[in-house]
This record gives sequence, structure tokens and C-alpha cells, in this order.
Amino acid sequence: MSNTEQAVQVIVTLPKEIYERVARTAAGEQQQLEDLLSVLIVEGLDAHATVRELLEHVSGQYRARLIREGKLDQSADEVLQELRTVREQIASELYPS
Repeated sequence: MSNTEQAVQVIVTLPKEIYERVARTAAGEQQQLEDLLSVLIVEGLDAHATVRELLEHVSGQYRARLIREGKLDQSADEVLQELRTVREQIASELYPS
């Protein structure tokens, strides 16, 4: 971390097993434990943001599709009935009587 960046000291309680994993990884990479923990937190936040953004994007696409199909205001019962119908169609195609 550069001297120009602001830093805040945080006390974190970790399960012993996690602490030992981080300590072994830091030793293996010849890093300070605190530096590795900082990197892991940043990477975890980035991954979390990426997943959240992906889910928001997919949700937006699905919502747009429902609007195009006029199904946005479907009740839960209507959605379940449609799913049952699709399931039955697929089953009859895969396993004809």
C-alpha cells in the first residue's frame, strides 16, 4: 500500500482454520499476512460486485422479456401452471407413451 493512500486499521476475528490457511498462503507467497488479507478482501469485494452486476443484468433481461411477452403481471399461480404445462410437453416429447 502506498504512503499516499489512507488506511484504516480493522480488527477481524477469523476462525482458526481460516487464519492458518491465510498464514500458510502468505508465507508461501512471501507476503505480510496483513497485505494478503487486504488483497483477499479487495478481490472478494470485486467478485461479489461482479456477481451482483451479472445477476442484475440477467434480471433486467428477464424482466424485458416478460414485458415483451405481456407476462410481467402474471400471478404466481399462472406462472406455476405455465411451468407445469411446459414440463408435461417436454416429458411427452422425451418419453412418448
